[in-house]
Amino acid sequence: MSVTKRKIALFADVLEENFDGVSVTLHKILKNAPKDRFEFLIITPHPPLFPEKIPFEIHTCKFLDLPFQKGQSGYRLGIPGKEVKQKLDDFNPDLIHFTSPSLLGRFAIKYGRKHRIPVINIYHTHFPAYLKYYIGKFGDFLLGRIIKRSVMWYYRKADLTLVPTKPIRKDLKKLGVPKKKMKIWGRAIETGSFHPDYRNESLFDLVVPEENKKVLFVSRLIKEKDMPAMVKIYKKLRKIDKSITMVVTGDGPKREWLEERMRKAVFTGKKTGEELARIYASSDLFLFPSSSETFGNVVIEALASGLPVISADAGGPSELIKNKKNGFLVKTGKTKEFVKRIVQLVGDKQLHAEMSEAARNSIEARSIESLHEKLWDIYEKAINDYNTAPVITSRHSVVSGVPSRQSI
Repeated sequence: MSVTKRKIALFADVLEENFDGVSVTLHKILKNAPKDRFEFLIITPHPPLFPEKIPFEIHTCKFLDLPFQKGQSGYRLGIPGKEVKQKLDDFNPDLIHFTSPSLLGRFAIKYGRKHRIPVINIYHTHFPAYLKYYIGKFGDFLLGRIIKRSVMWYYRKADLTLVPTKPIRKDLKKLGVPKKKMKIWGRAIETGSFHPDYRNESLFDLVVPEENKKVLFVSRLIKEKDMPAMVKIYKKLRKIDKSITMVVTGDGPKREWLEERMRKAVFTGKKTGEELARIYASSDLFLFPSSSETFGNVVIEALASGLPVISADAGGPSELIKNKKNGFLVKTGKTKEFVKRIVQLVGDKQLHAEMSEAARNSIEARSIESLHEKLWDIYEKAINDYNTAPVITSRHSVVSGVPSRQSI
């Protein structure tokens, strides 16, 4: 018996492979989407480098380049025009999924409302936490409330926002997003893609003294990842223990700035796939002082690789790290505490071994297969609930079901 496929219109602001955490998540979704259940139409201003690897139609919309990402190919502002509307009309979607509070997101919400189609999104980036990095604390005090309210419009108007952790849901609720419009949907890794077995004892032989312990940081090297905190920790650590080497994996506009201030650190550049898995597994612990993370994909990659994690007690990582079990949580900005925990872990073999085992165990239940199955069910439920919800046709009458889009 044939099953009618559900049609999903996906508005993706970035779809270039491994460009950032959002693009990584979207590629996993599209790679694993069951083609017998769903058909996707993808609208994006930033298509993948290898579109043939995605088995769905991709429409590249008009865009403006955003030049603020100096040092790497930057983000684009998608501009939905008549051709996007025509694409959607022809596709006739059952559900719309957008990824960012952008012009594409706004178009998605308004199109969904006009045509009575459920609109959902995955909350990838904790924009309110980024404000202090771009407009400063004083600017955040003056303009932050207005900007946060404008950004939250997208999540108040969407039918459902999938948030990665309870702390983020709590933050969004404080900013006016109804709790009933949010659902926890985390992140996961593919089974075996990151694992202690990738460890290579000689991987860093040419750049790190043999006896040195390696403290790893993986991220895009950008302002909102709290680069000054990294430098402060590095400098304090160098004064206390020169047998610890910091390894920085990633690229971005702040790389040169970091290299000038962390001259004894090892910078590997951006790495992906097995090469990245080997870097994780061949390090000794993971440092992540960023306080702006919605979830922190790099944190689960580190845990899966058997690395204890020392992280800022903020955002998504504060839920992933069980303090004193699989790592340590440290208050944002407490440089001495970060350094103290690093020195403690590299100097205590038994504690390190216990936390390493706990790190791997804490992530084994987060399989990509179970996470995606949950997303497919969310899609189906959103469509079914929307199609069976009562529709108010006047002040005093209610009818069952939603009018067809062709009749509107």
